[in-house]
Amino acid sequence: MVKVEEYKLPQHNISSEKFFQPTRLYLPLAQHTGKPSQPLVRKGDYVEEAQLIASQDGLISTCLHSPSKGRVVDIDEFNHPVLKRAKAIIIECDNQPKNYSLRKDIDSLSKLELLDIIKKSGIVGMGGAAFPTYVKLLPPKSIDTLIINGCECEPYLASDYRLMVEKLEGIFKGIEIIYKILEPKTIFFCIEDNKPEAIKKLNLLINTKKFKLPFISLRVLKTFYPQGGEKQLIYSVTKRRVPSSKLPFDVGCLVHNVATCFAIYEAVYWDKPLIERLVSFVGDALVSPKNLWIKIGTSLKELKEKGIINFKFEPKKIICGGPMMGIALESLDYPVLKGSGGFLFLSKEVDLKEELPCIRCARCVDACPMGLLPLEYAKRVKAGDYDKLQEFNIKDCIECGCCAYICPSNIPLVHYIKIGKRYVTNS
Repeated sequence: MVKVEEYKLPQHNISSEKFFQPTRLYLPLAQHTGKPSQPLVRKGDYVEEAQLIASQDGLISTCLHSPSKGRVVDIDEFNHPVLKRAKAIIIECDNQPKNYSLRKDIDSLSKLELLDIIKKSGIVGMGGAAFPTYVKLLPPKSIDTLIINGCECEPYLASDYRLMVEKLEGIFKGIEIIYKILEPKTIFFCIEDNKPEAIKKLNLLINTKKFKLPFISLRVLKTFYPQGGEKQLIYSVTKRRVPSSKLPFDVGCLVHNVATCFAIYEAVYWDKPLIERLVSFVGDALVSPKNLWIKIGTSLKELKEKGIINFKFEPKKIICGGPMMGIALESLDYPVLKGSGGFLFLSKEVDLKEELPCIRCARCVDACPMGLLPLEYAKRVKAGDYDKLQEFNIKDCIECGCCAYICPSNIPLVHYIKIGKRYVTNS
């Protein structure tokens, strides 16, 4: 792991623009790990807020709901941060917010009933991976340790921080639901030490025991990148190493992001599917970085047109996510997805320095949180020696960028790793 500049400016404020109503929503059917959702509506259909508009397709998939009342004006290809273009349901909104009623029978719900609510609410991992949450809550092996991830180690982004400050009791109610489903022996709530206000609120809540959990331990970790990676977090807290090609449940652990916990709370307590989320809008091109509650499917372009985000400089670089693992966008014509924790707007292009020969310093090896050999990947990709890549476990790379960040020879190691992974996947 490495120490990086944090640029966590927006963690000190949260916008009151909770109820911004977009005029049009672009809802890709692929917003999660797995197969895209299958549309249940047609062009011209009128939909209600929270109505199911696309069903899951197979086990590793999830459903999609309308974030607003309105009319389906098209089902067509639209810009997608990861896939570039993908089929999306496009809705013209009527701007009539729905009132949600509190469910009264929470304690009487069984594990299967809770899982069914989570499944039908379309919740995915909101830390970035966007894996269907109900599948993750059905591990094939026994779980003894539940880890709640509040680290948010990516530079600039601070939506999880603000969520912990503003909605901590809701997060804990979500944790109670996860606990009831999994019945772990231990629960750790993990947060980095650069989030003092959230730590203060966590200590107060835990010490006063204003929750139904029989136990929970707060772990304040030193700020390093990528501390929030689930395998790194598992090792930091339990000293268990997840073996190559294995998953956290193989070592008895499960990790859930704080925003995912809050989405579970809203689904179970308020019968509200995942139709909005807190998003960081950050970067030196903005007049004021901020965190905003945004409906899924809202376009960056409309946020700019409506003055919700304002630029003091024309952004030269737009990134979905943070600077280390984010994806560059060609324009503002992209929607907020379920897994979109933030967008970064920079006034200057990234200065790409000249790549120099490897000096075999092994700093990339020391920095790699997965214990891999990044220099070997670059060396073999350059030489066209792709057959040996699997021997060095290239698929275990999480593409965090630590190796490229620390390299004194400016070698774009993640670029070479992506090329190598593509070859291994297609061979």
